[in-house]
Amino acid sequence: MALKLKVTKAEYDSLDEGIRGLYEEKDGSYQLAVDGIEDTGGLKSALEKERKSRADFEKLTKQYQGLGKSPEEIAELLKKQEETEREKLENKGEWDKLKAQLLESHKKELTAQEETVQKMKAALESYLVDASATEAIASAKGIPQLLLPHVKSAVKVVEEDGKYHVRIVDKDGSPRMNSKGEYIGIKDLVSEMRESDVFARAFEGNGTSGSGAPSVGSFRKGGAIILSREDAKDPGKYRTAKEQAQKAGVDFQIAEN
Repeated sequence: MALKLKVTKAEYDSLDEGIRGLYEEKDGSYQLAVDGIEDTGGLKSALEKERKSRADFEKLTKQYQGLGKSPEEIAELLKKQEETEREKLENKGEWDKLKAQLLESHKKELTAQEETVQKMKAALESYLVDASATEAIASAKGIPQLLLPHVKSAVKVVEEDGKYHVRIVDKDGSPRMNSKGEYIGIKDLVSEMRESDVFARAFEGNGTSGSGAPSVGSFRKGGAIILSREDAKDPGKYRTAKEQAQKAGVDFQIAEN
């Protein structure tokens, strides 16, 4: 019986045990172990791969020719496309960075605008209070420099239907109402202060003493702040009356009697 140079595993398993010893396993099959016989399997495989590569190359060449470009030109185009895609990715990173910068800048602009609006609102409120309070104090012949801080501490500006209104508030911050259920105005507040023992001296014609001489910080007709001789001996009263006169821009005098 002639022996094959190469048998499959099934053929190998069907051989007599003594003949099996003549074969050796190699790459999933069994080959006769005889010196001088070269393994042509690898060469055959290499030739098959070369033929396939050549066929693929010829196929690609025909495709390139159909595009009207050579393989080198196609390779150059592919290279440029790869570079373009890479630049896109890199530019995307720069765009994300630029977008973040734009958002941060926009946020700062909004914050600055909000601060400007708040400053304008505060300035408007201050103007409304100062203008109304100064007019009311002047009409009652009071000293704005002395009374204005106290008036401002008792009022607040509220917005209703898009308009700003000045409201007199109590110590809890709630708007004050009169007996008719109407809001108390700044003029009403100034009138209360004129009748008050604490603030009456800051109005012209109020606060005269029994001797006929005005008390500390009061007005007498003619616009001067008059201090009695007795009060003038008190350094505290003297200093207070003089400061009141300076703030009010009027003369400071000491009563003759």
